[in-house]
Amino acid sequence: MARHSEKAPRLGAKWRKFAETRCADKGERLTPARLGVYAEMLASQRPLSAYELIALLEQRQQRKIAPLTVYRHLDFLMRTGLVHRLQSAQTYLPCDHPDHPHESQFLLCSSCGHVDEVESTGLEKLLSQIADQHGFRAEDAVVEIKGVCGTCLEA
Repeated sequence: MARHSEKAPRLGAKWRKFAETRCADKGERLTPARLGVYAEMLASQRPLSAYELIALLEQRQQRKIAPLTVYRHLDFLMRTGLVHRLQSAQTYLPCDHPDHPHESQFLLCSSCGHVDEVESTGLEKLLSQIADQHGFRAEDAVVEIKGVCGTCLEA
């Protein structure tokens, strides 16, 4: 039986059911460990690096966790569309709209670290057209825009 220094974040029934359904639809197995990583990410107020996530999990479970294990869980969560990776910051965050496949665009505040996930079909089409014009087949089109959020601008 695992020891816990404090309760793991509670994953709301809606999000748990959604994650289970998403994984089943993709023929993937949502293990308790994967679910725990997802819950930890949903409970966070900001994107987390893999090592920040490891530290949170180790604190809760009071045991060492191999980085490779957490990276595998993150890969699984990205593959199933539940989590995104911010390339520039090397951090991970839960998808804001995991109910449908999409290419995401992110607005990253360089002052407070807040991230907004947005979707722009117009931008997706434009990027696809540019790739087509160059005879390029895009595999991933993540757009990260760094700047200052409205809250920080007002402060």
